Amino acid sequence: MSVRSVAVVGAGAAGLVAAAFAAAAGAPVTLIERTRDGGRKILISGGGRCNVLPSVLAPERFVTDSPAHLLRGMLRAWPLHEQRAFFEHELGIPLALEQESGKLFPQSDRARDVRDGLVEFAKAKGVELRFDTTVTGLSASPSGFSLETSTGAIECARVILATGGLSVPATGSDGTGLEIARTLGHHLNDTYPALTPLLDGGGRHAALSGVSLNVRLRSKSWETHGGFLFTHRGYSGPSVLDISHVTERGDAVIRAQWATLPAEELIGKDEFVSSILSRKMPARLAEQLTRECGIPADRRTSSLKRAERNALVEAVTSYELPWSGNEGYKKAEVTGGGVALTEVDPKTLESRKVKGLYLCGEMLDAFGPIGGHNFSWAWSTGRAAGMAAGKFA
Repeated sequence: MSVRSVAVVGAGAAGLVAAAFAAAAGAPVTLIERTRDGGRKILISGGGRCNVLPSVLAPERFVTDSPAHLLRGMLRAWPLHEQRAFFEHELGIPLALEQESGKLFPQSDRARDVRDGLVEFAKAKGVELRFDTTVTGLSASPSGFSLETSTGAIECARVILATGGLSVPATGSDGTGLEIARTLGHHLNDTYPALTPLLDGGGRHAALSGVSLNVRLRSKSWETHGGFLFTHRGYSGPSVLDISHVTERGDAVIRAQWATLPAEELIGKDEFVSSILSRKMPARLAEQLTRECGIPADRRTSSLKRAERNALVEAVTSYELPWSGNEGYKKAEVTGGGVALTEVDPKTLESRKVKGLYLCGEMLDAFGPIGGHNFSWAWSTGRAAGMAAGKFA
């Protein structure tokens, strides 16, 4: 065992960056990955385009059960403009802004360029990559660590766990790192699927499958706005994903504002109610709402009763969205919960429980909204862990 060697477990977004920066700091680094090529979530992100970064970071939109100031400090450790410069100048991957969404994608629109760029960067820094290798155990001693793997034991001085959470298990995320952290004495805040589509178990809106529009959603503790899509199983789209975590955290009611509809718009006019609503939203949704309010399709605004008018305004501006659950980890973009941020040094990401052990990325108790924020978290925490683990006094 080299007195300076570092093993990084997990070649996802955080792990690839951690390995490269640990090697750049001067340590011999071995990167261990259970899949044959690594970076699987990078490859599927953004519909295969990879939303590398947001154009504006929103720390206030992150969710954690740990102290928020710790999260903000970890995000600030690698400012957004420096992250962009890293991709464009160090990796040679120019980024382009998608104006309507505020997201930064590679100009090539190929997620593979991002994954391959990170892999090549790590190799260039001297990282030894071991693909198709599964870690089955980790033990610590005063002299270092022993990693049990499917291809034999690996002895090292320091370990960076970057195995991700439980989301999209088909990419290789199975909670191994979380279980190792728990075994080593770390406290894990309850994990749950986040940024995942919602289910409408009663099939109340099955006929609206394929209908999309921009909406505002709110619960007791959260509010978001953006694209909304009715699916054959329930609801998806950016606004839904960004609020889905509340279904796991005790918020039973989610309300949708499909459009603005002041009551005055329904007074003093003589036209079909469906005509007014169809100017504000897709016709199929308008028909659904009037039907749920018990208002016939041929009802004219001049004949609306006050109770009907109030019900219609409520349905359009504060509709209680019926949901029965969510799509779970299979469709979740991230894992909520994880290793409490108080369990690591906020600057180095070294464990407060086990000296020489570092944790980063999705394993930690924090996630942000869609739009590149979670990649920014992975890049930032991966870099901090790598720099600290690779720097030996």
